[in-house]
Amino acid sequence: MRARLRQLRSDESGFTLPELLTAMAIGMVVLLAAFMLLDRAVSTSAELSDRQDSAQRGRVAMEVISRSLRSQVCLGDLQPISAGNDNSVTFYANLSSNSDSADRRVIRYVASEKRLYEDTYVGTGTFPDLTFPTTPTRTRELAQPVQPIVDGTVTRPIFRYYRYVASSTTGALQQLTTPLSAADAPDVVLMKVGFSALPQRKVERATDLADGTDFESDIDVRLADPTRPAEGPRCL
Repeated sequence: MRARLRQLRSDESGFTLPELLTAMAIGMVVLLAAFMLLDRAVSTSAELSDRQDSAQRGRVAMEVISRSLRSQVCLGDLQPISAGNDNSVTFYANLSSNSDSADRRVIRYVASEKRLYEDTYVGTGTFPDLTFPTTPTRTRELAQPVQPIVDGTVTRPIFRYYRYVASSTTGALQQLTTPLSAADAPDVVLMKVGFSALPQRKVERATDLADGTDFESDIDVRLADPTRPAEGPRCL
């Protein structure tokens, strides 16, 4: 036993300092690679979650906007669309089961808040001679945060308006300038609505905006014969 202990004490085999430093360096590289992989996996998971969340919120908002715009009605001699620009549209609509009823609605985008709203003005009186208040009866938020769709370096309006080309018999459309003039508003037969729904988390980098989801919809707001555009559109 004593001989064995003396042999062990004299045995100097083991790792040298260079070998130990090399092993530590390799271990650090492996650990750093593992941490980078974990960080990327967490980041990718967050991006997927953001896209799913923004897609769900944007889809609901677009469905609400499309339903409201497709429910436009004439108010006596007044055409459904009374005003429109790149970020808002004002119109009369009936979403109730009563055919002799209408509300004035405004769908608007507030750029400073990155929010879409719908204002509803409930009128008083006998249809179609209704009087509407100057302030909304109720306002609801449709989606946030959202922003206009960007095509390359060009920012697309939230709302675009079209009418039939008067000299065409093939249903060719012409985009109207905004804000809509009193002469152009009654001729609108098609609206294009588009926006990008962004992640709800705090946007810290410009590249984070790419995590949003674009939504677009073409909404026929009037009935018209595209082969006889001069006759103009009529209410749905």
